[in-house]
Amino acid sequence: MYAPRKRQKVSSACVPCIPRHGSGTAYPRNSDPQIINGPFSSKISTQEEEPVILPESSIMDVSTRLGSGQKLVIGVEYDTSALPGGKKLPISFPSPSMPWRDAVGISFPSKQTLDYLVDTFFSTVDWFMMVFYEEDFRQRYEELMTSTHVPSLEDNNNLWITLLVLGLGAHYSSLGRREPHERSHMRQLSKDILVRVEQQFLRIISSADEEAVQICVLLGSFHLFNGRPTAGLGILGSGIKIAQVLRLHREGTLTGISAARLESRRRSWLALEVFDNIDDSDCDVNTVSDIKTNKEEPHRQTAQLDYHRWKFRLYRIVGRFLARRLQTNRLESVQSIHAQLTSWQRQLPEKLRLESYKGKSTQDTPSLLQMQALALQLTYDNIQIILHRSLSFGSGSRVSNTDHLPDDLPKSALSRKQLFQSALRTSELNDYSHVLHACGKTHAAMHVGICLFTAGVVLCAFAISEPLSATSEAAKNGVMNILRFQHDPVLNEHLLSAQSVKILEDLVTVLLRSEHSLIRGDKTVSSPSIAQTTGEDEIQIGEQNANKYESRESEDNPLDEANSTVLPETLLNFQGN
Repeated sequence: MYAPRKRQKVSSACVPCIPRHGSGTAYPRNSDPQIINGPFSSKISTQEEEPVILPESSIMDVSTRLGSGQKLVIGVEYDTSALPGGKKLPISFPSPSMPWRDAVGISFPSKQTLDYLVDTFFSTVDWFMMVFYEEDFRQRYEELMTSTHVPSLEDNNNLWITLLVLGLGAHYSSLGRREPHERSHMRQLSKDILVRVEQQFLRIISSADEEAVQICVLLGSFHLFNGRPTAGLGILGSGIKIAQVLRLHREGTLTGISAARLESRRRSWLALEVFDNIDDSDCDVNTVSDIKTNKEEPHRQTAQLDYHRWKFRLYRIVGRFLARRLQTNRLESVQSIHAQLTSWQRQLPEKLRLESYKGKSTQDTPSLLQMQALALQLTYDNIQIILHRSLSFGSGSRVSNTDHLPDDLPKSALSRKQLFQSALRTSELNDYSHVLHACGKTHAAMHVGICLFTAGVVLCAFAISEPLSATSEAAKNGVMNILRFQHDPVLNEHLLSAQSVKILEDLVTVLLRSEHSLIRGDKTVSSPSIAQTTGEDEIQIGEQNANKYESRESEDNPLDEANSTVLPETLLNFQGN
């Protein structure tokens, strides 16, 4: 037999690892897994450690850097359109041009009418959701209008974004017209354009450019708030992926870009950041800014930028919470975010505070600043509702660990107080009904409707849980106001508004049955008014409710039943910008 071969010692060899069965973790051979990942040590951290971030680059970036690092001179350009992050090979010969009006296949009105539709877009959509640098867009619009031929419809997203602006302008123009035939004509024009854009959607998103992202934002938000929310979410999701390919969320890597294009990229990304509740800690994008030009008169958009700056600040406060990041201490997270939200509200400038317009005549057409102030207040209160709802209502399910209820419930009572105040303030907009009506003719219509619906469901929940109490009376008055707002002739045209009204009316029926049952003596009230409880009273309520939660199923709790009717945050959070 051969003697066993003596193993050589190789000082430069790396330490191989043995995979641990049942997990994807590998440990060095000379290490004990119990020491590395034992019961008393989950992770060893030192001051020298830094967070590891996966480099955000495609394989095309790597190959480009390799080639440039070796100073290779390659005389052949590659078509990399099939690779993620790649580009199409530039066509050396011009593509055949075609009359763009014939290619689109839509009968357009006069240039004067088209100009009016563009103006309508910027007065009904742009104030609420800004994705363009207006001067740059209008310049491209005029160039298209003066041309008769354009290159092939493929890779020509500038044409489609212009048509989409006209289509949205036609839609909102129809809401402000009194003559039936004019309304019908504008609605049909809008429908024809939107159908044509949807037919080209795959081609549009195949060209990874900023116009494709803007189309996704505008088309997705329109469907989201106009009866096709699933389609809207899918389109917006496409926009996010394209934006990430274009690195719209990475401003630090940009070089040699004009101020107008940078601002356009920035506005497109921030719009998506709001819609998808993106955690901005992974982004490098500044807030929107004005662009200085040689013109003496300021741009129309300049006066509206403050609204968008404060709106983005508001959403960035709650981005991580709404993005469903893992929170080690949910109560501390809610308290910290609540403190930031109240600080945001205190710092809000006077011109963006709704109460500063209380004395304005209701006969005058509300200004865009008034509508922006209303949208900000509704957004703030809606976010407060979403933030505190889980602690107040238990996220629609039973609390799994009742051992911690006595300590948590006093804080939960404070959350319920904030929840009630935010919902009630949303219902107290009688002095601004004309502003609500004006918003109903714009892109903000369904955002307003969703916020009203959310507040209405919350108020019904409070009234059902405390029948015939002072809280219940205030809540019922609030629900009555919200139902009247929702019956606005403009808001009532939207399917979402009609559906939310039906749900609220059914909840009112449940509420009246609850009060009828109480008056007949079928049940008694077991908890005092939430809005009037503070300090030691909250601790007593916490102890009482702890026993109640331990002994009752969630389906027996009317508060949980009403909460289950609240729409998921994926729809409620949409400020739409």
